[in-house]
Amino acid sequence: MDLLPPARAVFITGFMGTGKTTNGSRLAGSLRLPFVDTDDVVEDLAGRKIKDIFAEDGEECFRELETEALRKVLRGPRSVVATGGGAMTRPENVSLMKAAGPVICLEARAETIQHRTGRRCERPLLLTSSPLDTIRELLAARAEAYAQADFRVSTDHGERETILREMRSALGSDARGCLLVQPFTRVPVCAGNGEYGVHLAPDALRSLGRLCPPLVAGTRCAVVTNETVGRLFGERVLESLHAVGWEPRLATIPDGEAHKTLKTVSMLYDALVDAGVDAGGAVFALGGGVVGDVAGFVAATYRRGIRFAQLPTTLLAQVDASVGGKVAVDHPKGKNLIGAFYQPSAVVVDTGTLVTLPERELRCGLAEVIKHAIIADVALFEYLEENLHEFVALDCLAVRYVVARNCQIKAHFVEQDPFDRGVRAALNYGHTIGHALERAAGDWQLHHGEAVAVGIAAEARVALELGLCDAETVHRQIALLEQAGLPTYVPGIDADAAWTALQQDKKIAAGALRLPLVPRIGAVEVRERVAPETLLGALTMACGEPHGS
Repeated sequence: MDLLPPARAVFITGFMGTGKTTNGSRLAGSLRLPFVDTDDVVEDLAGRKIKDIFAEDGEECFRELETEALRKVLRGPRSVVATGGGAMTRPENVSLMKAAGPVICLEARAETIQHRTGRRCERPLLLTSSPLDTIRELLAARAEAYAQADFRVSTDHGERETILREMRSALGSDARGCLLVQPFTRVPVCAGNGEYGVHLAPDALRSLGRLCPPLVAGTRCAVVTNETVGRLFGERVLESLHAVGWEPRLATIPDGEAHKTLKTVSMLYDALVDAGVDAGGAVFALGGGVVGDVAGFVAATYRRGIRFAQLPTTLLAQVDASVGGKVAVDHPKGKNLIGAFYQPSAVVVDTGTLVTLPERELRCGLAEVIKHAIIADVALFEYLEENLHEFVALDCLAVRYVVARNCQIKAHFVEQDPFDRGVRAALNYGHTIGHALERAAGDWQLHHGEAVAVGIAAEARVALELGLCDAETVHRQIALLEQAGLPTYVPGIDADAAWTALQQDKKIAAGALRLPLVPRIGAVEVRERVAPETLLGALTMACGEPHGS
């Protein structure tokens, strides 16, 4: 891959209270570069404090000075530059920054930001009657602007050394030590015994070999895919792997959930043996969730476990199934009953593959996107309410922001609970009823994302019946699902068959469920020991005609 020109600056941006000054100065120290805060430059240019500029001349004057400050900084020596929280809302600033070097956006939840800024009264934009509501409104308004950053790092829970390491991972260097921006958004995932990265870019598959090189040249590996995906991307993947020393072999499996079985697994074992894949080899899963589940299960069990990389090509796989290490196949009596926890060595997300998806598949992936927003990120939820049409149109910035943010959310839960014994149960929101409906539909006629969407609507109503949330919280969830073109009920499915399937749910232990429910957008509570009968009314309604939210 051709290297990009040496950077003149590394920019640290993000909302107030995310730690731009603290973490930016630490990054500068580690890189042995000077650190500059554009707020300080603005005050030097104006001869006044920022709060006085806002009070006397307004925000627009401050923004003009901020642009002037950026130009002045870029005329100086190479440095690490922290910008104001609203710098990227001006296209002129974005052009200046991205032409000069990598842009790292620091992120934090609204509650974290309020805690960090609450003791300070000089923040002009937070001098309101409800600072937390103001923070949420501003985060939602700036989400698209922040999506233009090259790299995103959460500062909610990470130790300073962890945050520094994640910022450094956004940078590379040439033989002279010049900083270079990598053409990837990278989301780190710390799970199990190590860390792996989710590498995201519009044409990431062409860089697969560089991201996942063999330990020894000539090592054999298998690329597991289906006929449709193999025809579209197989040659590209094989060429990239072969270029760095792999000896890859394509292994094609039938398409569809109906083939996520032990019979398919056995077929792949034969293919790996015939291809001469040994304990030093690897499996690359090229496709959607079915391919990822089956190939991952094979990698976890072949020769007691070999290297494994996810190459998700569907939205559903990119934002959910490829991250977290759950691999499984189905059994006639239940979905994903035979499986393992096996973390990949890497996840390579080529967002360019989304243009090949049928509209139904793209919308099915949105069910998991919306689920993540509902349980973990009110700013993302509000962004989707206002900008969903841009994502459906596959606008580059919208896709980059939404996919990367979803990977971060999924990684957050996985890191806390890699073996799904605690807080990770929150990710099952909508899945308890959804899986039951999926099984009852017969011959897998109801797609997974559609089943999850109906499950979210049904389980939202359960929360309302239990007095956990208000009607508005239910209405907003259902409205966004419907805006995404997803079903919120499925008339025609046998409610008795769905009830039988629910009672076989693998999450049932000692006759009770651990059920995630949503008290408000952006939050989730996992209720322990919920009787399956509690869901019966909502399940029955989901199989009937719509009754409103």
